[in-house]
Amino acid sequence: MFWNDWYGWQRNLWDLAQQSSAGQLRRSYPGIQLFGGDNEALIRAEVPGVKAEDLELEVQDQELSIRIKRDAVQGEALRSERPHGEYEKVVRLPFRANPEKVNAELKAGVLNVRLERAMEDRPRKIAVAAS
Repeated sequence: MFWNDWYGWQRNLWDLAQQSSAGQLRRSYPGIQLFGGDNEALIRAEVPGVKAEDLELEVQDQELSIRIKRDAVQGEALRSERPHGEYEKVVRLPFRANPEKVNAELKAGVLNVRLERAMEDRPRKIAVAAS
């Protein structure tokens, strides 16, 4: 009896902590890394347990939006630290991306997104005419 009460109390406390930190989690999930070159960028997002069909990516100008829908684990857990719900992470890119040249791959819980710089955003050399 004592242990049932203890776990119930602990679960209620954990739920309160989850609710108060939910906004922070929504802003920080998923964790990402951004690597960039002159004309290409690579974004790695840690999304363990997420399926490809639960991911939605959108590129517009200098931003990549990553939307994730993650269902809660069914059943009553004594403790659950696995995030669930809907999340959106907007990543500011170092350049405008070409939406036709985006490649996304999900492997071993890591989403890799390669983006190519838009041609109109690339630096151009300008010839100087002598007079």
